Amino acid sequence: MKHHYVETSNHQRFMAGIAAVENRGSPEACIMLLTGEPGTGKTATVQRFGSERMACRLEGVPGMSLAYLRDYLADQTGVHGKSTYYQHAGFEAYFRETGAPIILDEAQHGLPEKGLVIEYLRRIAEKAGVLLVLVCHTSERHRFAEDRLAHIATRISDVTTLKTASVEDCALYLDSLCEIKVDGAVVRQVHEQSRGRYRLLANACKTLESLAARRKVTSLSGDDVRGMRLCEDVMKNHGRQGGGK
Repeated sequence: MKHHYVETSNHQRFMAGIAAVENRGSPEACIMLLTGEPGTGKTATVQRFGSERMACRLEGVPGMSLAYLRDYLADQTGVHGKSTYYQHAGFEAYFRETGAPIILDEAQHGLPEKGLVIEYLRRIAEKAGVLLVLVCHTSERHRFAEDRLAHIATRISDVTTLKTASVEDCALYLDSLCEIKVDGAVVRQVHEQSRGRYRLLANACKTLESLAARRKVTSLSGDDVRGMRLCEDVMKNHGRQGGGK
């Protein structure tokens, strides 16, 4: 299986959201909120964007504090200071000079204490004139609109939600990454079994390649895989089995 990034419809959605923030009318509204269900490619999308833009990509953790964030930023940027004031000024200068966007994955961990961690990043981004991309699961999205977080919510210029893969996305994914050729019937079977989750599409690629290798062929059709499980949603099946007990 190949491992390069595939520009599916989610990539287009994400880039449209970035464009909306970059073309905003209010300079202080520098935040993009990226959401999506598990397996929709949030991490892969921001990793690609981050590598292209030389972004500072941070990952939120439970119990994340402002002191932790400062240490994290210092590690990622190489900015240190003799006091928190000079360090903060150094962060602003770093991002102003580099133009690097800031990405906070698992951003819900920055919400405690009235979003203190996110507010710190927002102030740096606003002063430096760069984007702040917050990434979270769809179920966490509503928390960013709470009244007590108005100082953050009012500065979000765009909310982009990534979706599960369409049949067309599935075809593009398999054609781009699978080492063998498959026909439309295989694509539809993979799409149905994976329910459009990119993690399961990757599993299907491996299964198809293994099957082709055993048969010593370089392509597979719908007849070759009819009735076969090409990818497995383990937890869904576990829940189904458990429900019968």
